[in-house]
Amino acid sequence: MRSCAEPGCNNPAFNEYCRYHQYKLRMKGGRLYKPKKRQKPINKESPKRKVEHKYYSQLCQELWDELVVKGENRCLFCNEIMDKKDNFHHVKGRIRDNYLNKEFLFPAHNDCHVWRYHQASIEQLMKELWYPGFLQRLRDIDPQSYYKEINKQQKAELEFN
Repeated sequence: MRSCAEPGCNNPAFNEYCRYHQYKLRMKGGRLYKPKKRQKPINKESPKRKVEHKYYSQLCQELWDELVVKGENRCLFCNEIMDKKDNFHHVKGRIRDNYLNKEFLFPAHNDCHVWRYHQASIEQLMKELWYPGFLQRLRDIDPQSYYKEINKQQKAELEFN
């Protein structure tokens, strides 16, 4: 490893100067190499996903309207009636055909969906009062997803024993 170019300094340096004397490099005008500026920013959504998202928004609104008319606008997690459209939970995930499948889309409070379910550990979920009811509803909707949840519980119990 080289030492610093500053006279009297023996600190290791990865370039000319050590971390204490880096300011000298900037005073000289910096390095000769400067990274290229990007001409076009990277898309936040792909063109295909943009079209899907537009259709998905319409689908969610239609589904919400149907649920309100039927009186089934209940949160999948806490099973309370929802006043406004917050969020939709994809029971089978958001991959491929499941993203736009009405059969596996269920309304959920934003708080229940994001913070109490997706951000929580399995130990925290098991302490929630609504969790057993959620598991029962999940079992009726999609047994495969239900057994995934059960496997998470069993795995967590094995890790702590």
